[in-house]
Amino acid sequence: MPEDHPFETLATLERQILRALCIGVSDATDWDKIISQLTDYRWREPDHEVVYEALRAVKSRDPKTRRDELPAQATRMGFPDLDWRLYFERGKEPQPELQDLIRSLKAATLDR
Repeated sequence: MPEDHPFETLATLERQILRALCIGVSDATDWDKIISQLTDYRWREPDHEVVYEALRAVKSRDPKTRRDELPAQATRMGFPDLDWRLYFERGKEPQPELQDLIRSLKAATLDR
């Protein structure tokens, strides 16, 4: 991880992980495994923590239903003004695998 902007890099990794969770994990076994890997993680960005907690609160494992329910869930949690485009829009560049992103995030935070 570049040392000149470590917080920015962590925030980017967090956003990429949350985007992947918002866009596409549909298998319940994968979902539970991924969520459990992130349970003890301390989110650096407050908005990212809200999105993660909203994802955990939405009971559906269907990606479309999850996307539909996330803004309302965040609003019920007291955060109505999140920019959901950051989490629902796919980037133009190919995204690494979700497990690779989580490994990178954990490795980056272990170095701190």
